[in-house]
Amino acid sequence: MKRKISFIVAALMFVGYVGYGQGYTFRIMVSKGANQVKVSGAADWQPVRVGAKLNDGDQLKVAENGYMGLVHASGKTKELKTAGEYKISDLASDITASSQNIASKYADYVISKMSPEEREANRRKYASVTGAVERGDDDASIDLFMPTSVSVYNPEVLIRWEPVEGENTYVVKLKDLFEQTIMVAETTDPYYTINFQDPKLSGAIVENLVIVNVSVKGKEDIKSKDAAIDRVGADGSASFEVELKELKENLGGQNSINSLILAEFYEENNLLLDALTSYEYAIKMSPDVEYFREAYDEFLLRNGLKK
Repeated sequence: MKRKISFIVAALMFVGYVGYGQGYTFRIMVSKGANQVKVSGAADWQPVRVGAKLNDGDQLKVAENGYMGLVHASGKTKELKTAGEYKISDLASDITASSQNIASKYADYVISKMSPEEREANRRKYASVTGAVERGDDDASIDLFMPTSVSVYNPEVLIRWEPVEGENTYVVKLKDLFEQTIMVAETTDPYYTINFQDPKLSGAIVENLVIVNVSVKGKEDIKSKDAAIDRVGADGSASFEVELKELKENLGGQNSINSLILAEFYEENNLLLDALTSYEYAIKMSPDVEYFREAYDEFLLRNGLKK
């Protein structure tokens, strides 16, 4: 609770600094390129600032190869990927207003954590420690970006690890509660997607828990520590499900901004692998927008998931 309150306070302070006005139609959440804004009544275009508020009379100019991610006052999001000028009133006209603003709350969290002050504080806080969560892999050859025990909600989550130098094939082994091997997969990528709805996996899971281990093929001594993944909410009883359903309905379709906001929700509910997976989705959909990679790195550092 104290952590959430601190983020809310930081968000309010940050918004107060960068906002163009008290009320707003949109807020700028992500900006890539030399994008500009012209405030209603002003003669000149000005550089945009992340977190700034935009009103109906304002205009945006997206640069060539630029990108902008906006959050409407209702919580709906909009991405601008095509260079050109946009009227805020036009952008808002095709958004169905909603009395719910839950998405705006989590957007505030993201913006506050990505402010220069918070990022610097993040660096100072974790500069000399191994992490906020116990990974238990200090003596492992392969560093998994996850704690030794973690809960997941979604049926499909991605696990990632620090790649081993050289060209390698990784062996991902999934075991049950009794250490019996359920599935073995190989990949040349430093990541693997686990699908709990895969018949090979779903029929063999005991107590909704699997144990994962990653090693290098042909070099079995180069491996990770075992990590336990517990699937929660499969029966619809998770305490956060009502809020998550409301958030998804508020956001609408899938895009990079929505994935970023969902990642924040999952992190706040200690679903770190779900959050990690959402960051991966955001980057995959907008691979040329560095902001999403930076937010991902901040998340990993903040939670001690990456050395």
